[in-house]
Amino acid sequence: MNVFRLKSSGHSTASKGTDSKASSISDNVPVTHEPILTPPADYSPVLPAALDEAQQAVLEKLKTYIHSIMLPEDHEYYPSEKGFVTDGTLKRYLRARKYDYEASKTMLENTIKWRRDYRPDELDPNYIRPEAETGKMYFDGFDNNGRPIWIMRPRLQNSKEGDRQVKHIVFCLERGIRLMPAKVENIAIIVDFKDSAYAHNPSIATCKKFLDILSNHYPERLGIAFVVKSPWFFFTTFKMISPFMDPVTKAKIKFVYDEDKKGGKEDTKGVNNEWVHLKDYVPSNILEREYGGDYNFQFNIETYWNALLQRTGNPFKVIDYL
Repeated sequence: MNVFRLKSSGHSTASKGTDSKASSISDNVPVTHEPILTPPADYSPVLPAALDEAQQAVLEKLKTYIHSIMLPEDHEYYPSEKGFVTDGTLKRYLRARKYDYEASKTMLENTIKWRRDYRPDELDPNYIRPEAETGKMYFDGFDNNGRPIWIMRPRLQNSKEGDRQVKHIVFCLERGIRLMPAKVENIAIIVDFKDSAYAHNPSIATCKKFLDILSNHYPERLGIAFVVKSPWFFFTTFKMISPFMDPVTKAKIKFVYDEDKKGGKEDTKGVNNEWVHLKDYVPSNILEREYGGDYNFQFNIETYWNALLQRTGNPFKVIDYL
């Protein structure tokens, strides 16, 4: 993956799958294990620019072609495919390829074929759940623009390389899409490197698979990414790969000032990306205390998993990708 609402879950202690914090909190704010997965009423969505006449013509041409290659209506996967190839999806692929018809057509057709084989929206939660046990990836809250917040904590990596690790990422992407409120079409990511070591990083092969899936099959789904407590090895890697990144994507990556340190500019380590404070992007009552907010959340796999599936489908839910 998420909205923040202060309420007690009835759990007095952290259970299996909880990223333990100090047992005593400095004030009397109760701990909750309930993630906020319902958006606030006052978010301000970032709307894409309206299409001009030429772009609209390309959209109509692409729509005609895609409808010609769709599965037959009696195919078991037809409802899911029909829900995927909406105008919203087509526009994202067109934006990703600068409204080049042939490039957009190839990209989208490859995704349609991939989805028929991979069935990303139908991944079995029971198969995925062992990857989620520690809370290394979960949704909790929405930013000011209504984007679901997907929190990643590499230090809680709990599995070896394998197919399920990648499918867990895809599962989260699909569930995040189902958490998006009206007029919102991308997500916000917080990558929390606190206490992370180089060994916690996924392998290069896994990273490549993730980047391939994200860039080729989920274009325009990343709204913004915040990097918290960046370690030296991340800066080193980032500086090496950033020249090869799409400038638009690179600009979406923000480094978060360390609130435990004064100033913060000494932490830039030569990285040119913008440095920010999370509270400028996420309401305090929604932002977890871990990141300077007021929402006293602790991850619990039972509570989180039940809430996520109830909200996004158990085992899955067919939707229109708006």
